[in-house]
Amino acid sequence: MLDEVIARYIASYNARDIDGMIGCVTDDVVFENISNTGQSMRLDGKDMMRQVADLSGNAFSYRRQRLVNVVTGAGKAAAEIEFEGKAAVDLPNGIRAGETVKIRGASFFEFRGNLLCRIADYS
Repeated sequence: MLDEVIARYIASYNARDIDGMIGCVTDDVVFENISNTGQSMRLDGKDMMRQVADLSGNAFSYRRQRLVNVVTGAGKAAAEIEFEGKAAVDLPNGIRAGETVKIRGASFFEFRGNLLCRIADYS
């Protein structure tokens, strides 16, 4: 069941279906994005996650996450993820509009019931 929630979340992300993404998380979800370039972001709650998902979805003309491997157990999961996207605008990290971005990283998920209550992306 947990694998299905993660797969649904990633499929919604890829389809830019923000309602689908938000439907996979608790009201008090914690979302963290930690980059090896030193940039990080933390969002608390479904409303903040929705706002950032709206903005970040427009930063790429194309984006796709692919689950490489997922390990689940005891209400938690770890996933190896590949991201590819084409920047639609100049990004704060120096990537210019039109450039393709390819990143391999890891995502860690925690569950409360059948919903994600914490998502931490590392790249």
